[in-house]
Amino acid sequence: MPTHDPIEPRPIRWRLLLLSGLIGLTLLGGAFMMLQKGERAPASEENANAPSQDTAGSIPGDTATPAGQTGDEQARLTAVEVQVAKPIRRDVTYSISLPANVAPLYQTTLYAKVAGYLKWIGPDKGDRVKKDQILAIIDAPEVEEQYHQAVADYKIKKLTYERLANVWKETPDVIAKQDVDVAEAAFEGAKHLMEQRTVLRDYMKVRAPYSGLITARFADPGAMIQIATSSATNASPVFTIMDIETVRIYTNVPQDEAPMVRAGTPVIVTVKELADRPFTATVTRTTLSLDPSTRTMLVEIDLPNRDHALQPGTFAEVTLMLRQSPNALVIPPGSIVTNGKTKSVFIVQQGRAKLVPITTGLSDGRWAEITQGLNGTEDVVVVGKTRLAEGTLVRAAPYNLPEGTPSVQKFDRRSAGGSASSKPLSPLGTAAPGNR
Repeated sequence: MPTHDPIEPRPIRWRLLLLSGLIGLTLLGGAFMMLQKGERAPASEENANAPSQDTAGSIPGDTATPAGQTGDEQARLTAVEVQVAKPIRRDVTYSISLPANVAPLYQTTLYAKVAGYLKWIGPDKGDRVKKDQILAIIDAPEVEEQYHQAVADYKIKKLTYERLANVWKETPDVIAKQDVDVAEAAFEGAKHLMEQRTVLRDYMKVRAPYSGLITARFADPGAMIQIATSSATNASPVFTIMDIETVRIYTNVPQDEAPMVRAGTPVIVTVKELADRPFTATVTRTTLSLDPSTRTMLVEIDLPNRDHALQPGTFAEVTLMLRQSPNALVIPPGSIVTNGKTKSVFIVQQGRAKLVPITTGLSDGRWAEITQGLNGTEDVVVVGKTRLAEGTLVRAAPYNLPEGTPSVQKFDRRSAGGSASSKPLSPLGTAAPGNR
């Protein structure tokens, strides 16, 4: 039988080729469409940002107003929010606050001038005494005997002198004038010795040198009292007395402020325990020289203390009013922009920021005096000035931030040399609102 070749199914092969071509064309078409879409996206964004025909005559720099939004609404969205305040008139005082100590006007430790046993002692700690009041009596028999002997010697020498003087006057030839002079000298010597013994005898009584308060008592009846012959004596004292009807406030003023402090400078004394009762006074005296070891000047303030409210040894704070500017034009210090040695402020004019140079005077930490640059009618930017430039569009609101809280002085033991330093945050010890 003849052999025949198998016949190839041609229609099936062409169908596979046709299907593969259609799939390839589909993929190429999808890639082309994605490429075209990516090219059109930037163009659409540029068209959206480009000014429309309606804004062809607008001011350069203005942005187009989106659909459904007015120009005023768009301006409010782009304006910088700030807080403003108008300058005001008030008194400004430059002052410094310093730590101080309360001391009595007088303080005396009483010693005995004669040795003996304490026979009697009167007042105790906390008792008030008057000037020349007897506080204690010392039993000293030796002093008493010396006094009586001096009195007797004085009497006999006085009598001898008077007799010789009378004889010489009546009969000068009987007695020599020299004998009368010798008797007179002996009489004068006995008189002075008697007066000395009288004073020493009076020292047996310890008296108050002035009216004051007994703050310490060191002996009881029967104690042996030694003589205090010098300030470096080892003898035990009897009393300590203070005059606290007037107290003396001591403080040390730094070198920078020392030239501005003189007698009559107003001060305010405050004590933590009497916070609701400040004491006003003036500087009584200064040393007019600085301590070379601390570079500070000692200042004293005498303050009446009739009710004894101020106790010696108390820690106090003294505020010295160094300079004053009455009815000054002032603004918050946080509104001042400093650039090197120049100072300026931003004010709001017709909805835009304007930088105005100024000259400042005194500052008390809460208010800064303006001597030039402002007249009091401007709206001065206090908060938000760091985001401003000349001509920036702003939206202003009243300044309503609270004032700073009082600062607390503290020691910085990491300072140079390991010494403690204290720095108040402001001349009045009050932290001013910071720049925002």
